[in-house]
Amino acid sequence: MSTQHYNLYTLPNGIRVVHCNFMPSEIVHVGLMVALGSRDENALNNGITHFIEHTVFKGTTNRKSHHILTYLERLGGDINAFTTREKTCYYASSLKQYADKAVEIVCDIVFNSTFPNQEIEKEKKVVIEEIEMYEDTPDESIYDDFYALLFKKHPLGYNILGTDKNVNSFTGNQLVDYKKTHYTTDNIVLSVVGDLSFEAVKKMAEKYLGAVPKSSYKNKRKKPTFAPQFYKEYQKDFTQTHCIMGSPAYSRNSDKRYALTLLSNILGGGGMSSRLSMAVREKHGLTYSISSSYSAYEDAGVFSIYFAADGKKIPKCFSLIEKELKLLRDTKLSSRVLHQAKVQFRGQMAMLNENPSGHMQVQARSLLNFDRIISLEEYLQNMDKVSVDDMLNVANEVLNPSAISTAIYKEE
Repeated sequence: MSTQHYNLYTLPNGIRVVHCNFMPSEIVHVGLMVALGSRDENALNNGITHFIEHTVFKGTTNRKSHHILTYLERLGGDINAFTTREKTCYYASSLKQYADKAVEIVCDIVFNSTFPNQEIEKEKKVVIEEIEMYEDTPDESIYDDFYALLFKKHPLGYNILGTDKNVNSFTGNQLVDYKKTHYTTDNIVLSVVGDLSFEAVKKMAEKYLGAVPKSSYKNKRKKPTFAPQFYKEYQKDFTQTHCIMGSPAYSRNSDKRYALTLLSNILGGGGMSSRLSMAVREKHGLTYSISSSYSAYEDAGVFSIYFAADGKKIPKCFSLIEKELKLLRDTKLSSRVLHQAKVQFRGQMAMLNENPSGHMQVQARSLLNFDRIISLEEYLQNMDKVSVDDMLNVANEVLNPSAISTAIYKEE
């Protein structure tokens, strides 16, 4: 596994720059990541972070909307963005010879957006269509319904897309004010991955970000409390029954996150050979897809299991899942099984690490989360320290029947 070398630099205004040289490659990946997501909103402006992510593409002081969308594409590159519960990212990929243009346009949409009223009104329709499409995607929407129950009225339980009502209420002035307050220089990282010299990256950062006024934002995130255990059914017009089981878990700052990551991978995240897939799909043919996941946030975490099946098969699915969970709680893994799990995980991470666009996002997120880059090597070293006792303790904490809540989409 190759060792990545990271170059770090902080502009005088506080914007941090991180660069990793992937050699050889003709493609450069650029991203501006902001430590801002839907959890930073309130009930009245829920959805504004995602809506800003959409509308910065609708015009800047230098470009109209169609110029933004075609600028890199006509040169063989692309530009896009996404919003999560804790981050917003604007990113572009281009041929190495056009790296300067990729950095320039990403910086332009983030810092020079004008939010034209006519474009805002058009984009409201687009985002509402996105919300409606999302509601027709049960394997995604059930997670938001589960989060809303698990986190009660805390912003971590908000839908990232917001609501039709909120989206329709947003004004240009509101977007400008929110962006100015939250898109602060201490809250932003420029991340570049590509076969470039660090000096070239620094020059581009200084050229396009050096004049941005220094600003700061006091993170006012409130630590969430978890709801008591619940079981909730929703009547939905879907042909299958969709289920999610989950429990409170560890934050990204907890040392126990390594053991839970491995545990989730063994249970339902390691591909078709995972325990849940073998027990529920391969042995009994009850579902096409079943998986587990662990999401770690600044001050909380969520472990979950998702599957969909014919309504008549759901009780059997639950029985098989509960059997696998009990086995992990009651029986210590052998050293051989744990070693194999670590080898499998190491391979999965190595393959992900070969994706330079994903690597660009990982290094930006690491810098925002931990104020330093946690390399893949360091991460895997911490994973190697996990013992069979650690795995058993985490299984009994997170997979405890009294901690697991359930949400179900049932056919009407």
